[in-house]
Amino acid sequence: MSVTPAPLRLRTPAFLVDQLVVLVAVCLPVVLSGVSFSALLTPGDTRTIVFLLLMAAAFLYHFLFEWQTGETIGKRLFGLTVVSDDGTALGFRGSFLRNALRLIDGLGYWSVAVAVILYRGDGKRIGDVVGRTIVVRR
Repeated sequence: MSVTPAPLRLRTPAFLVDQLVVLVAVCLPVVLSGVSFSALLTPGDTRTIVFLLLMAAAFLYHFLFEWQTGETIGKRLFGLTVVSDDGTALGFRGSFLRNALRLIDGLGYWSVAVAVILYRGDGKRIGDVVGRTIVVRR
């Protein structure tokens, strides 16, 4: 089965929604627990811990939602889903690999992912290539 990749013009706002979901899910409880907003922005232990929490939360959010449903909140809002290269439902392995490589794809404020997607021309970032996945329109 041939699959057509979703365009970046849809993937980008979906990604930004997902980033907002993760940011709120991590930072709101941290601030409500008494950590000052300035401590989140000032270099130091607090900012480092919150950054690591954000990275872990982003991985778990994308991995679990995509593995279970093929979609995150952002993808759902923009009519996108992640599938295996052959168009079948995304499995554990594909979702895990795709999302583990977010650390590389996300370098340079996601310029690595965008550059790879544009260079390859098939809608795949590094995580998609390794995980044998693709983002498509629902």
